[in-house]
Amino acid sequence: MIRRMRVSDRHVRSRVAALAALIAVAASSQPLAAASGSVLATKEQLAGEALALRVLASAPMRRQIEVLEETYRQDAQGSTPAGGATIRRAADSVAAAAAYYAVIDDADRPVFLWIGNAPHRWFGIEAPRAGFGIENPDNVYRETTVDSGARYEIRGRVRHPGPAELHFVVMDSIPGTTPVSVEGGQILTTLRSDGMKIAPDGSFTVTVDRDPAGGRSNHLQLPREGKYPLLVRDLLTDWTTQKPVALEIRRVAGPALARPRTEAEVARRAAELLSLIGPYWVAYDNRFVYSKPRNQVAAPRHRPGGRGFSSSGHFELGSDEALVVTVDPLGARSLGFQLTDPWGVALEYIGRTSSLNNAQAAANPDGTITFVVTASDPGVYNWLDTDALGSGMFAIRWQALPEGTSGERAVRDARVVKRTQLEEALPAGTRFVTPAQRRAQQAARARGYARRLE
Repeated sequence: MIRRMRVSDRHVRSRVAALAALIAVAASSQPLAAASGSVLATKEQLAGEALALRVLASAPMRRQIEVLEETYRQDAQGSTPAGGATIRRAADSVAAAAAYYAVIDDADRPVFLWIGNAPHRWFGIEAPRAGFGIENPDNVYRETTVDSGARYEIRGRVRHPGPAELHFVVMDSIPGTTPVSVEGGQILTTLRSDGMKIAPDGSFTVTVDRDPAGGRSNHLQLPREGKYPLLVRDLLTDWTTQKPVALEIRRVAGPALARPRTEAEVARRAAELLSLIGPYWVAYDNRFVYSKPRNQVAAPRHRPGGRGFSSSGHFELGSDEALVVTVDPLGARSLGFQLTDPWGVALEYIGRTSSLNNAQAAANPDGTITFVVTASDPGVYNWLDTDALGSGMFAIRWQALPEGTSGERAVRDARVVKRTQLEEALPAGTRFVTPAQRRAQQAARARGYARRLE
């Protein structure tokens, strides 16, 4: 059973130090320090990150990163100022994610690894940025691998206030390793917190195997054969209060264990995954994102597995332009608007507002929310910061929606305006900020993010 760590004076001092470090580097790309009591800082996480760092330094991975960088340079986005400037950053981020996938690709010895995250520094480890595919900064992504021939038990505890939604998803493959599809792979089975049995103290158990539930309350049924990635998302809409769920997974039955992989084998697997994932997302973006008109926000599509609605696209703006987007939250517990570089890797989001959700943004008097995408601070509270990039991608996600919700009026308006005409394009009641208020907003954001590292 997972138990919450007792708060001590030492932990309080560690938390204060971590918050100070977060705020100090809020506007930079330096790794962020973490407090020592985080449910994410498991011994498996730390060992996995240390192994991933060695894998990233291996010859097979260095060669494959160079191949991916060349793939980016040959793509149309590679010739744009924003695309060219972010090639190395994006390739390194995708490579780190591939390394994490390789580390957890062992269904005999399953562990949950936090695989999509911002750079952070803890316990002597400097973990790099990891992610791709317009990852959502509101999510804590943890993943493991399971085998249909075995049985697993996941034990967890919700630390109140917990996430807006906890979502378990079994996919047919690691996203980016199959033919290109709109979801990046097929969802096989899911389990959401609103359908789970959770004890009053926050504890729960999830069983995972190929048999039907048979009266088991929280169960994920696997296909008859094969190995599959199991992803867990903690959706944190209020960064200032909500906390990730404590999780552990055990293999409780199954055939004889295969021998542990060598580090060289893990490195070769990581390079193989990167050779698939990197080109996949270039093809995906060209097919599903860059095929759309620039600066257009289409009506959202319904996502399978109870994941709500989403709309994606790409922006291209001059330094004197802004993209103004008004959306209706539709009663969703989570509405999030995220920006990325031209390769789909999230922009810096700890101390910069490259993403905003409905708890972070200021709503209009009618309940809609208006966002302003632009390269420099427009003085609007709901500024989506492009980190001075003139182009990139975006996603808008409506999650945990009321049953039967229609997305027909989800996007109310989207237009490009000159910065000199911005105020005229904004609705009455728009919240504006001074430079000092912006710094306070950014510092509060960094403090909120630090909570998931506590």
